[in-house]
Amino acid sequence: MHMPKRQRGFTLLELTTVVAIAGTLSAVALPRYADTIRSARVAKMDVARHAVNEAAQVYHLKWMLAGSPAAGSVLDEVQMNANGYPTSAGIVVAAGLAEGYDTRVAGVIAADAQHPECSLAYLPDTGTSVNRYGDGAGC
Repeated sequence: MHMPKRQRGFTLLELTTVVAIAGTLSAVALPRYADTIRSARVAKMDVARHAVNEAAQVYHLKWMLAGSPAAGSVLDEVQMNANGYPTSAGIVVAAGLAEGYDTRVAGVIAADAQHPECSLAYLPDTGTSVNRYGDGAGC
């Protein structure tokens, strides 16, 4: 008499257990991952805002030390305005934000092209920046 060969594979109970574990992990991990990515964008914009404010102050001091030249002057490849602050295009160079940020809109520095609401506005007349990302909910 031939004994039937034993089938190899997973039982329905084992497969159901694996699917349940995977579902539970994804239900917990995906929101946490999304929150971590948002927090990273907020931190990126905080760094950008600090860099913009510091660069504006440094270049304003350089402008004053240079004798407060007329509007349209250029200091270290940074275009300056009549008030002695970098222009909207100049602040991107001065703060070193040409790479890694979306700077296509003059005076607006965004985290990236996919998140334009996660941005700050640079005010060249006063050399300050305005946080447009609030508490980061839109990032």
